[in-house]
Amino acid sequence: MTDQATKPRLRVDSYGNWINGEGVPIAEDYALDLFAVETKPWPRFGMKGAACHLKGRGDFASMFLYELPPGAASIPIKHLYEEVTYVLDGSGSTQLEFPGGAKRSFEWGPRSLFAIPLNARHRHFNGSGQKRALMVSTVNLPLIMNIFHNEEFIFD
Repeated sequence: MTDQATKPRLRVDSYGNWINGEGVPIAEDYALDLFAVETKPWPRFGMKGAACHLKGRGDFASMFLYELPPGAASIPIKHLYEEVTYVLDGSGSTQLEFPGGAKRSFEWGPRSLFAIPLNARHRHFNGSGQKRALMVSTVNLPLIMNIFHNEEFIFD
C-alpha cells in the first residue's frame, strides 16, 4: 500500500466538489435576489440553472434556481434527495413517472409550491411560448452527497 492510500481523508466536501464541477454559476450570500441571479445551461437538468447558497446553511441544504425558456422542457431526471420547488415566475406543468410505470402530471403557476417524490423520474414543461418559467428548489443534496459520496448512486 502507498502512503496516500493509508492517509485518512479529512474534511472532504463531496457536495462542494460536485457542484463546482457542474459548470453553473454559484451565488452565495446572506440574502439573494433570485430574479437577479445569473443562470447558465445546466446539462444535467436540460435547462438553465444556478446553485444558490445562503451563508450559514451548513452542509444540510441548498437551493437550485431553474430557468426554463418559453415552450421548453427539462430532461427527465430522478434523484435520491428531497426537493421542494417554489415557482417564482411563469406557468407550466410537471410530469412524474413512478417505478411501476404510472404517470401523473399537474400544472403550476407563480407562487405554486410542490414537492417531487423521492426517486421519482420527473420533467418540467414551460406552458408559455413567450415567457420564461423561473423556479427555485430547496434540496438536501449537500447532506445526501456528503453521506454517500457517490454521484452515480444518487442520480441513477
